[in-house]
This record gives sequence, structure tokens and C-alpha cells, in this order.
Amino acid sequence: MRYLVGYTADARGAEAIALAAALGGPTAHLDLAIVLPEATPFSAVYPGGDHGYCSILADKVDLWAKEALALVPEGISARVIARAVPSPAQGLMTVATETGARAIVLGGRKRHIAGFFAPGSVASALLHASSIPVAMGSPEAVASLEKANGQLGRITAFVGTRPGAKGVVQAAAAAAHHQGLPLRVVSLVAQDDVEAGAADLDSSIARARASVAEVVAELGVEAEISIASGTGIDDAIAELGWQDGEIAVVGSSRLARKRRLFLGSTAQRMLRTLPVPLVVVPKNFKTGPASS
Repeated sequence: MRYLVGYTADARGAEAIALAAALGGPTAHLDLAIVLPEATPFSAVYPGGDHGYCSILADKVDLWAKEALALVPEGISARVIARAVPSPAQGLMTVATETGARAIVLGGRKRHIAGFFAPGSVASALLHASSIPVAMGSPEAVASLEKANGQLGRITAFVGTRPGAKGVVQAAAAAAHHQGLPLRVVSLVAQDDVEAGAADLDSSIARARASVAEVVAELGVEAEISIASGTGIDDAIAELGWQDGEIAVVGSSRLARKRRLFLGSTAQRMLRTLPVPLVVVPKNFKTGPASS
């Protein structure tokens, strides 16, 4: 299974490699993409022979490539692709198409003053345009992976009651099956959106559980079903327990174009709150056979 890593020579690049290695498992192949401004006359696959460039930048790219490959866990195949592009996000999408990547992986969540995480500019662009899943790590999320020895422990799919839940659960179930992992399917109920009264809240929770159970049964997958509620989305997420090595999977907004990503308001809030890596699945995305 191939994953494209948007690599930068900093802590975020290391986080992205660690996340991609965990997502793919021991049979993964990682393409580590270094995207450069289009004016740069450099485009190569590393390792390779004499690139024919004597510039300082070419030497720097070679150094970044060696550093990136040194971060890949033992036993996982990888190569570095350096590409001059007009736009980093567009460049990553182009390379992902060329290589047949199953997902684009970034270390693209930056810490805000308030302590929350938010996507950087490249991640934001990909979340509005990518036709394949985008996975993002963060320092806290990668620390969770490190505690699990770089291996996934459980996959949690977040779904709502609107159309699109089936595709998210299907993508998460396929990933869980690939690595033999348990699957949890979660629906969030914000008490602020429920009419006053314990009976109304209980009714909303029951409807959410029934909706999730129907999707799980229709797909014929084994999954733990959990409904989390709180005064808001943040409180509902805080109610959930998380395991070391866990990842979360969410879907695109219903406003997204078919087979394209677009993060809705709820998913954006989740992105800032979740303590684990996040995978965003495009609208109407269909899981196909793994490629080598």
C-alpha cells in the first residue's frame, strides 16, 4: 500500500513519516515528496546517480533526502521524489496521482496560542481539493504513536446522521481489516443542539445510536458503537477515551464536490480538539484494492 508523504525538513516532516509508516504497516511503501518552487531547476527521484546539478540547492535537496530516508522505520520501503511545482498542494496531488498513493500524509497541524491544533496552508488547500484521503499528525498525536511503538491500535470513525456516513465507515473498516485492528464508530450529540430536557437528550442519543447501528449492519462490519454527548462538540469529544496508537477518520462536508475533500464546521472543530492523528475521507470516496 503506497502513501505519499508531504515532507519538510523539520519536526513536521518527521511526524508525517511516522504517521505514514503507522498507517501503512510493515507492507507499506512511502513516497517522500519534497516539493520546491517551480523556478527551481530540480526534479529527481532519490536515490539516484549524478543529478547533473552543482547548485547549493541541489546539494541541500540531497541532504534532505538522506535525512528523510533515515527517518523511515526499518523494513518499510521508501524513496524520495523532489519536484518543482507552482503550488505545493497541487504538486502533492499530482505526485499522488502518478504514484497511485492511497493517501497524502502531512505533519500539518500547528499549535495555536490557545493550545489547539489547526491545519497549515498546504493542508488547508488539500482539504479543499484532494480526491484521496488526507492524513494529518501533530506532536501530541505522534507521541501517542511512539507510545504504541509506531503501530496503530484502533481506528475510530466519526459519523453523523446525514448521508455519507456509510463511506466513512467503509473506509475505516477497510483500513482496520488491512492491519487486523478493532474498529470503533462514534457519533457526537451536542447538547446545545438538543431541545431542553433529559428526555429530548436521551431521544437524540437513541436516534444517533440506531442510525450508526444501521450503517454498521448494512456494511456487515464488526465495530464498537459509541455515542458521545456534551454541551458542545469539544465536550463530546473530551468524553471519549483514546488509546495509544489510535487514529480518527472523518468525512467531508456534504457541500463538497463529489470525490473531493471539504472540511465542514464540525470537522474543523474536531481537528483542533482531537488528541490523535486525523484522516479525512473525500465525499463519495470508494475503497479500492490495495496497490503495491
